[in-house]
Order: sequence, then C-alpha cells, then structure tokens
Amino acid sequence: MKNIITLIFFGMLFFSCSDDKTEKTTIPANATDINLAIGIDKNADLNTVFNTLNSLNFDIRQVNGFFYNSNTPQTEVASLIDLLNQKTYINTGAWRATTYSVYFNQAENTTRILNSFFEMNPTNQTDLLNLIATLNLEDRLSETKNIYLSVPVGSQNYWKTQMMTYEFVKWTETFDQVCLTTEHTNVIAAIVPANGNLNQSIPVDITFEIINGCGAFGNIVETISGNTTTLIVNAKYEGCFCTQVMGELNTSYNFIPTTTGVHTIKFQQPNGEFLTYTINIQ
Repeated sequence: MKNIITLIFFGMLFFSCSDDKTEKTTIPANATDINLAIGIDKNADLNTVFNTLNSLNFDIRQVNGFFYNSNTPQTEVASLIDLLNQKTYINTGAWRATTYSVYFNQAENTTRILNSFFEMNPTNQTDLLNLIATLNLEDRLSETKNIYLSVPVGSQNYWKTQMMTYEFVKWTETFDQVCLTTEHTNVIAAIVPANGNLNQSIPVDITFEIINGCGAFGNIVETISGNTTTLIVNAKYEGCFCTQVMGELNTSYNFIPTTTGVHTIKFQQPNGEFLTYTINIQ
C-alpha cells in the first residue's frame, strides 16, 4: 500500500508541474491506446462505474474480480454455464465459463460465478447488468475488483492521477505495471467423500496456499490415468503491489467418475510430493 501511495503522489506531482497543455479530460476517438488498470472498491455499484467510465469515453477492455453468488441449485449448474457461455463477453476461449469458474459450493450452499468480462461496450454492459438482475445474483464483494481501460498514449500519467478522484477507484496502474503470473501452489487440504456414485458429479472442496495478498484461484490441471486422477492447483497473482502476507483460499473441483471401484485423487505439490485421497465409487 505504501508503494501505491508513493506512486500516486509522484504521478500527481508530475501532473501539477507539467506545462503540457494537450492533456484531455475525455478520451478522443481513434487514438493510439495504452492500457490502464484501475482498482474498484468492493462496494461500488457496477452501473455507476460503467456510467462514469462511459461519460469519459473510455474503452473498457476487461472487468475482473466482480464475483457473484447464484441461487442456482447444484443440479442446474451445467445449464447456468451454458447460459453464461452464450454471452460473447464471457465466452472468449480460455476465459469461458467452466466448472472451475462456475460451481456449487457445499459449505455456502450457493453457486459461485467467478468469471471475467471482456470488451464491455455499452451493449455488453447493459446485457451484463440485465443478466445480474434476471438471475438475482449477489455480489460477493471481492477485494480484487479491477478494470482494464484504454487511454491515448501520452495521457496515462494524467489518467493515473485523475481516476483517483473518483470514490470507487482504489488504485491505478499502467498496463505494463500490472503484474500477472500463475504459479503451481501447495494444496493444504481437500474434503473428499468416502463414497460416490458412478457418472455423478462429486464436489471436492480444496484449500490452497497463496504467498501474498494478490493471490487468487487460477485453474486446475487434471490428468486421468485409469482410476487415478492427478490434480495441479495453480494460484493467480495479479498486481505489482501486494501485501506480503501468506494466506489460504478455497476452491472446488468436480470429480466425475466413469468407472466403479476405488479411485485415487492425488494433488501434486510444487516439490513433487502428493497429497492423496481415495474414494469408493459404486
């Protein structure tokens, strides 16, 4: 946080001392762009955020960390995934809705939606807001909300400072400063039922380690050999200024056995060792 405050201070100092009269308060169309990331307060109203950014003529490239709870029952999660993937701003190849980003959490008795949203032009904004209202989605109030914008090259220092004047903005970074990495992480524990049924989804709750405050769930890499399923859990770290505190997060993996008998679920750790569980499938 101290680094962020220092960065903002020098950005404001630079702008106040500059004699450049070409800075604009809105973004001109068809400009050569550079990316700017802004952190969004967890309690910010998404409609207000969109309206403000639209009034400044921003091109909203990506919306991250706006996670939601849904009252969709576990039996209908697959249909929810299909519905979300009908949206072009969600179904973008690698970032489409999957069982890892949309899943039923047994502990909370709710369905989580953890997708990002892309190319959020006014039409897509309206559709997303309508989707949230129609599905009666509950904002999870994530601390990791952020939006990637495009601004003209040469104006980024101005906008890094100017955007901090809006109440819903927590921090600003130019895109080349937005650090994004994915790392194989330690699985601390998993809740694997003793028994399960053939061809039925069996949720496995996973607790994994993050090494700083920028950590979040990334993805799960699955390898199946016979009745043995090996999983690698990856944590995602987004941001350059992170609190240096280790922590634990939870995610869920849906195990769907296709054969009966004793199955082994192995979580591979970064050091090559395994955390191993067994489940009897009938």
